[in-house]
Amino acid sequence: MALVLVSCHAPEQTGPGEDGGILIADPPAQGSGTGSAALVGDWQLVTIIPVGGDFQTSTTVWHFAADETCRQSTTTELASEGIPRTTTRDCTWTPALNAVTVTFEGSLPATFAVAFAAFSADRLVLDGNEYARVG
Repeated sequence: MALVLVSCHAPEQTGPGEDGGILIADPPAQGSGTGSAALVGDWQLVTIIPVGGDFQTSTTVWHFAADETCRQSTTTELASEGIPRTTTRDCTWTPALNAVTVTFEGSLPATFAVAFAAFSADRLVLDGNEYARVG
């Protein structure tokens, strides 16, 4: 089985600010400590995966709230069926240096690498996957 990720932009180099935080695109680019304010909002990733003679579209949306609660919603749909199936998981998040730790209800914490592609506040690279800000 092959996995195809579709993204409008490939992740570009990012790096820490002078204070060790994540660089954000508030001109001029500056460090932001842990970058927690930059994560707040809604982030979307759309992938298209070939499945036999069909295609499956998967849309993942992360919502990071300022109160450090979060939600991950994933909708999958086979092109031949046209029936969307959505799973939603509530969580909490804790910012760290170039990372975020997410804890889903009833699960152990998971830490994901965080960067912003091309230093854009609208292009989140979360664990190697680039998400676009949608809210």
